[in-house]
Amino acid sequence: MKERAVERLSEHVWRVELPCDTLPPYDHVNGYVVAHGDVGVVVDPGSDRQEADTLLAAALAGAGVRLLKGVLLTHTHPDHVGGVPALLRSEAVRTGSPPPVYAHAAEAGALPEEWQTTFLADGRVLTVGDVAIRALHTPGHSPGHLSFTVTGQGGTLPEAVLVGDLASAAGSVWVGLPEGDVGDYLTSLERLAALGSPVLGAGHGAAIAAPARRLRELADHRLEREAQVLAALDLGAADAAEITRRVYPDHPEAVLALAEKSVLAHVAKLMRELKVVHLGSDERGPFAVRR
Repeated sequence: MKERAVERLSEHVWRVELPCDTLPPYDHVNGYVVAHGDVGVVVDPGSDRQEADTLLAAALAGAGVRLLKGVLLTHTHPDHVGGVPALLRSEAVRTGSPPPVYAHAAEAGALPEEWQTTFLADGRVLTVGDVAIRALHTPGHSPGHLSFTVTGQGGTLPEAVLVGDLASAAGSVWVGLPEGDVGDYLTSLERLAALGSPVLGAGHGAAIAAPARRLRELADHRLEREAQVLAALDLGAADAAEITRRVYPDHPEAVLALAEKSVLAHVAKLMRELKVVHLGSDERGPFAVRR
């Protein structure tokens, strides 16, 4: 069995690799424990596997948590919420009733009623002992995606920001239709960069130790892909499938079906900016550069 990482990111934050089914190259989702004293919360308990339950329980115990105050969700994709039911039944729940699950209202359609979800607006602050956790609405990967700043008592800058699937230490993250919005994604990256935190806790993979540089790389990647979409349309009007083949000429057909959703997210942004026009009535095009 592969050894999974439990890493202390900052004074009050631990990262836990939870094995799950997710998009390659990853085989895990990062759950996070935020704790002060014997009280804590978990962010994104994403796996329903027994191994993940054991790892998360050990991480809570290692952080000294005896009372689970809440479960925070960056978004509701299955690889980020799969472990919620088991966690709500865990030994860390000592109150006699499950703690609240926190998420953004735009994710409500994917949340079971029995989770007793409390919806977080942008800027809402939760406390864990003397630690402040602020919810930031950072859409782009999904409409209700949240990031969480973690700031200790007296801190002027966050000691860490937990960013879910908005960023990764390597590669890129998924931004595609129907839930992804490239314009929102770029705005959210700018917002994270302005926070000045020394570390970002990503939804998958290693922590991001140079946030400003990495966020700029992720933004540049999206802008480069946008330029490729425009260049593809400069060759002539095309539907989504043909644009995707022009942008990804060496990719197998099995990959192109997924890539097409990302291409369409870029096309949607370009249409809002009046750089591309939609010809006809089919949602998949054809599309053309506006002349």
